[in-house]
Amino acid sequence: AESFQGSEREDVDGALTALKESLAGTDIEAIKGATDKLLSASQSFSQRLYEEAAKSNASEPAAGPGDDDDIVDAEIVDEA
Repeated sequence: AESFQGSEREDVDGALTALKESLAGTDIEAIKGATDKLLSASQSFSQRLYEEAAKSNASEPAAGPGDDDDIVDAEIVDEA
């Protein structure tokens, strides 16, 4: 399933390409700037995915006291 929305894919791909290009050189500031740009693009994307997952989990019913039909209470007795 496609998880990207709007320009997220282009933002992340563009930042990744810029980082790869800067890594080919020796300019430390360019590498740091490209890294920051990629982190920013991926962080906003990841934040949205996290929020969507939290909403999805919140809408699922939580197990309550009456939902433990598979639990068996037992006692082990050693007759040795």
